[in-house]
Amino acid sequence: MKRLRFGICGLGFAGSVLMAPSMKQHPNAEIVAACDPNADIRAAFGNDYAVPTYDSLVDMLDHSDLDAVYIASPHQYHCEQVVLAASRGKHIIVEKPLTLNATDAQRMVEAAERHKVYVVVGTSRSHDPIVKTMRDVISSGEVGRLAMINAWNYTDYLYRPRRPEELDTSKGGGILFSQLPHQLDVIKTIANATIVSVRAGSGILDPQRPTEGHCAAFVTLSNGVFATVAYSGYDHFDSDELQFWIAESGREKRPNHGSARKLLEGLAPGEEAAFKTERLGYGGPVARSYAATQSERKQPHFGIFIATCERGDLRPCPDGVLIYGDDGPRTVPANVGRGAYGQGDTIDELYDAVTGIRPALRDAAFGRNTVLACLAILESSQTAREIAVLT
Repeated sequence: MKRLRFGICGLGFAGSVLMAPSMKQHPNAEIVAACDPNADIRAAFGNDYAVPTYDSLVDMLDHSDLDAVYIASPHQYHCEQVVLAASRGKHIIVEKPLTLNATDAQRMVEAAERHKVYVVVGTSRSHDPIVKTMRDVISSGEVGRLAMINAWNYTDYLYRPRRPEELDTSKGGGILFSQLPHQLDVIKTIANATIVSVRAGSGILDPQRPTEGHCAAFVTLSNGVFATVAYSGYDHFDSDELQFWIAESGREKRPNHGSARKLLEGLAPGEEAAFKTERLGYGGPVARSYAATQSERKQPHFGIFIATCERGDLRPCPDGVLIYGDDGPRTVPANVGRGAYGQGDTIDELYDAVTGIRPALRDAAFGRNTVLACLAILESSQTAREIAVLT
């Protein structure tokens, strides 16, 4: 198989701005169709990419010759869409989180097994080349046994434009389901293990945005490695200050604390969702900026990750991974895959699974473990107890 023929389900920021350009340039992928309920976005995307577009996944599956589907719809639709695509024999990339509850996560694992399709959960930041590089260095034995990981990130997440459900924890809103999966997936990927227990605290500091915006957790993994996780999304301190002022996307940024909050000033509750589509959607100013600066990117990241091993500490840097050993720091260049950072590595993972090169690491079972860990973090923060993560 030379290329996987993809249909994109959901033309929001993830689907149209991040994944589609990467998929277009990837040597083993081809976009042949797309679907989205927004007619204007469908028309613009279909014209630019010269592919047919549909208003639903059902119509796209009925009328397109696909090998795989990339599902980038809101969290609450993932389960039904994954089960549907699997029942049609399509391989799947589904955005993180896999879903929002344990029952649906198990349904998705069973659907993939029953219909013999491959599922890759992405594109969390665990697909970034720097994470692959950290994993490879540790797996090589060069720095000895991995003991612990420290992960923390301070961003403006809560004040980026939101749809109403993105501020409702019961519907997957807030940082617990949208941001912590990045950190948890990176930890699991570096450690090559699953999460078995958590002890956490989280909270809400802004009653106008009534969902969790900060969290700290102690995470234990199946191989005895442990990790600390901290996340805050209140648009105050920006941890990119400690990342050489390189943004999550790998682009250079200027300090601009509080700017996300200012963009929302004067917007009525009903106007914020439309503002999000206008600003972050296909053809909007953020999409144009991303396209214009694509060639200038450094390595993308998700805040601070420090892996402590027997003979050194590892952390990401703009060009790869810094290893702090007995003789001081040195840089290992990032192990970049066949496509664009992050999204390209996600495509690599599905393609390699489908063609038998290697099994998928971030499969449906991997995604289920992350969902269960997020639910355990929420339960732990509510009960002040350590919570075991079910297998």
